[in-house]
Amino acid sequence: MIISCQKKKQELDIRITKQKTGYGYQIIKNKKTFINQPYIPAISGEQVFKDSLQARRTADLVVRKIGNSSFPRISVNELDSMKIEYEIQKFQ
Repeated sequence: MIISCQKKKQELDIRITKQKTGYGYQIIKNKKTFINQPYIPAISGEQVFKDSLQARRTADLVVRKIGNSSFPRISVNELDSMKIEYEIQKFQ
């Protein structure tokens, strides 16, 4: 699935990727992979998104940040506000 958006002649596409046990996303810029995010950002460990909609919501936020000339970093608070499901890692 690819979704396009344009801003200031900069074309960014979102590609939702299927992982072994869930989903990730890629941000495509000028037909090349700009960001490859197979796991949920800001979370320790390699946790995939539970469904494509959660991956899409996160990718949409990244594209908005890039469009606003912001660093596309995602915080745990932003994940929580978007209702992204993840497991909290317990340290032993």
